Amino acid sequence: MKKYFLPAIVALSLGFVSCTDDEPEDPQIKQYEDSQPSAVKAAKGFYVANEDWFGHDNGTVNYFKVNGTGYDVVYRAYRAANEGETLGVTTEFGTTWGSYVYLLSKQGNRLVVADANTLKKKAVFTDIGGDGRAFVGVDDQVGYVSHSAGVRRFDIANLQLGDPVEGVTGQVGTMCYAEGRLFALTQKKVYVIDVATNKIEQAMTGTFNALTRSKDGIVWVATSTDFLKINPRTLEEQRMAYPEGIKIGGSWSAWNAGSLCASTQENVLYWGHGKSTWSITAIAQYNIDTQAFNSSFYTLGKNEDKQLSLYAAGIRVDPLTDRVVATVTRGYENFNWVYLIAPNGTLEKEIVVNGGQNSEADGYYWFPAVPFFEDANKPEILTNQILLASNETQTIDLTEKMIDADNTALSIIREVEFADNDLVTSSLKDNVLTVTSKGGIGSTTCKFIAISNGEKVEKTVRVDVVLKK
Repeated sequence: MKKYFLPAIVALSLGFVSCTDDEPEDPQIKQYEDSQPSAVKAAKGFYVANEDWFGHDNGTVNYFKVNGTGYDVVYRAYRAANEGETLGVTTEFGTTWGSYVYLLSKQGNRLVVADANTLKKKAVFTDIGGDGRAFVGVDDQVGYVSHSAGVRRFDIANLQLGDPVEGVTGQVGTMCYAEGRLFALTQKKVYVIDVATNKIEQAMTGTFNALTRSKDGIVWVATSTDFLKINPRTLEEQRMAYPEGIKIGGSWSAWNAGSLCASTQENVLYWGHGKSTWSITAIAQYNIDTQAFNSSFYTLGKNEDKQLSLYAAGIRVDPLTDRVVATVTRGYENFNWVYLIAPNGTLEKEIVVNGGQNSEADGYYWFPAVPFFEDANKPEILTNQILLASNETQTIDLTEKMIDADNTALSIIREVEFADNDLVTSSLKDNVLTVTSKGGIGSTTCKFIAISNGEKVEKTVRVDVVLKK
């Protein structure tokens, strides 16, 4: 909807008001309301990366395609899209970032980059500096790859490996990016890396098992004894005991991405637990805001009197539906399922995973590594205009104006660039834009930039200063 601010010279029924020669005229300015968020698009499906049957086959990725209220399983989806191509040996990690899917394996084709829509091969790297571990994106241009001997940058624009981070040694597992910093996990250190310089800013020592970032922006590190909470802006550290003593184990000897994960919709953590790292039979849920803890958010039962368990990372949270996606196995047999569990702990869907090599109706030794998801929604910029009165200061919370349905508000990178002008000054801190008019009237523009899940969008926003609003 457009509205108009009347000029300062307004004809009245009983006379008129005029400006003196020293007063600036206030031009007629259209008022543009902010856009409304688009309807949220549902994902077409989700993925599970598989270690697959070591000694018999390379790693694989299965695609679970939505079909009405159910799912059709596309087995070995990367191979189906690329005749004659395979992933590396023991694929342990997969993620979608921007236009690509990144799949990491321990040997062979250690890093495979595929088109996010078609899974068509884009790049393959056999030598990344060590055995493949994980990938994390920073923005639309830069990512990081971890491996068994360190971590290195990745040039997304050119699909090329970049420089290693000097000083990072040993096996690096999961990582997360927050507030200009990369948090890279090893068994004995959490490296804090300044992405702008690609150098170590700080290293925290201890015994570490997993990490994730919660909706409120805090980096949670699971140690051998408790949680280490890190504020990524200030690097302030806090310790928190494991609720009810339900610890998160490590998987460094036979690395996987770990079960600790966070919801994008609620300020909630999830992790798997059981008798041992190799017998994970229950999922715990911790609400950070209310401090409510449920050690038996979901407990796996038995199949034919045999105990079911989670394998490898075991769980991740769907960024749109907020359901926990769990990869369930029956021991080391060829029986596999994917469970879709609602945020209240109700099992909503049980998907049988067959896909035998001789017949897809037969079971198979998938050894599922980790679920990962499509990026169904792109970031949006809702602001259309910044309207100020002369000498007014206005603050805008950009977490409400630059959004993404399948990402947390604090994970979106936001930038604002103003054209050269004599009308306003501006500053951006902690996602709050402050704009102050200098006293004159007129119009200029600025550019809003949002980067989320590797997708970058830009929008030119008009800036208008009037005598009175």
